[in-house]
Formats: sequence, C-alpha cells, structure tokens
Amino acid sequence: MPHPVLLFGHGAPLDAPELAGLALRDVTRQRHLAPKDSQIADMLEPFLDPFVRSFLFGLETGAFDAHAIVVWRQGAGALHAFRYACELRRLGLLPDGPPLHLWNRAGSTGAAAETFNTQQAEHLARAVDGAAKTPPIDPSALTILEGRQAAGAILGAEAFRRRLTARETGAAVDLSPAPPATGPRLALAGAPLGGDALHRWLDRQGVLVLDMQGPDAPPGDIATLLTERRVETLVWQVDPHDDLHGWRMPRLRALCADLGIRFSDLGFVPTWPTTFPEVLP
Repeated sequence: MPHPVLLFGHGAPLDAPELAGLALRDVTRQRHLAPKDSQIADMLEPFLDPFVRSFLFGLETGAFDAHAIVVWRQGAGALHAFRYACELRRLGLLPDGPPLHLWNRAGSTGAAAETFNTQQAEHLARAVDGAAKTPPIDPSALTILEGRQAAGAILGAEAFRRRLTARETGAAVDLSPAPPATGPRLALAGAPLGGDALHRWLDRQGVLVLDMQGPDAPPGDIATLLTERRVETLVWQVDPHDDLHGWRMPRLRALCADLGIRFSDLGFVPTWPTTFPEVLP
C-alpha cells in the first residue's frame, strides 16, 4: 500500500504544483522526545533548534511511516535537520527509515532561477514517485478561517489547532462554527510555537486577530495587516535558542510605535511553553 509524503520545514508550501495530488503530512511542529536509550541525545548541541531536535528523535524512534520525507530547505532550521539526519544515519546512530529529500526553490527570478527550480522539481518528482495520492483539498478553506480569525469570530487557540491539524493529517480545514472571541485586539509574532498553550493564554487576554508565527500565516505587508485588523497590542516571543527571528524584533517594535500599537515582549518562551504571567507585560 502506498505511503504518504511527510514534509518538514516551516512554511512548506502544501499547495505547490510539485506536490499536487500527493497525500501529504506536515510533521514540522510535532513533538518527539528522546527515548531513554537514545544514541543521539548527548550528541545534539543544546542550542539546536527545538523542532530539529524533535524531528531527529522522531527518526530515532521510528515515528515516521512514509514513502519519503521532504525537507523544505527554506524553513528555519530545515537544513540542519537534513544534514544532521543524513550524517547520523551514515554513522549508524539513526535507524533506516523513509528516504530524505531536500527540496528548495530560488528566491529570485530570471533564467538561472527558472532552471534551478525546474531541476529541483524534477528531483522532487523522482523522490515522491509511487507515493500515495489523494484528491485535492480546496485551499479556500484557509482563507475563510483566516477571515473568521481577523473578525474575532473564533478563538486564537482554536484557529491555530485547526490549521495545524489540517497540515498534520492532510484533512480539510475544519470550518464548523466556533465560539467568538472578545477583548482587546491582539497579534502574535516571533518564533514558531509547537502547540496552542500560549494561544490559550492569549485568549484570556484578548482577541488574537493576527497570528504571524503559526502555520499558514497570512502573507502580505505587516503594516497593512496590523492596520487592517485594527491590532491594539502585538505580542512578541522567541525561543531561548532562537538565532533568526529575534533579529526582526527592532524593526517590528519601531513599526508598532509608528502605528500606535502597543508592543508586549514576552521575552524567551519555550517552543512548548507551560507557564505564563498573569497578564500581558
């Protein structure tokens, strides 16, 4: 029986033409802990991206049953995940498992970029040949869900959960009715989070109308998004080992000041947080 294709990498484009018709499962934000007899735990530097660590432990425990695992190169930490996994397999410290394939796209335009993208698409096609197929899912469901969140018609945690569930299971986005949110209008930005714990806490602080760290974050100019959604407070957080997203904070803080939006910095927040302050700082 054909198996699905697993994707690892924040922002992996599930709607890419290269992936059309494939049964896809996004495992980027899944949490896998080190087994008691782990052969790799002591080898992983403490500053390694938490999602990369989790992915490697998933490989070690045989958690991924797939035709292939496609690593989206442009996702934060994705190249580390691919290189570590390949080397640890070569050393015999990770068991055999689904083949790993690194997929990239050029970030520019022109003849050279087009040639590169064509080659990448051809390599990807060979890697996923024979994988399970599935009818296409209507992408407009994500747009509808985003519109509901922007209007405060759904709690932030519930919207996050529905997006994540759709990515992890390959199912259509759940558009069933949900309780509305009330309170000050909030935005969330910073490093990706692995679960909805922070969102559930934010739901007690106000209405999360813009989630810029979640899966399928809305595209577009940040200033325009903040303005159109009438954001009153932007909540910022990064993982303690972050080496990417934090560089964006000064510019975003300045933008909020220009727009008259309160900037609430939670500081370092673990990828899977468990404790929070009573109120927004």
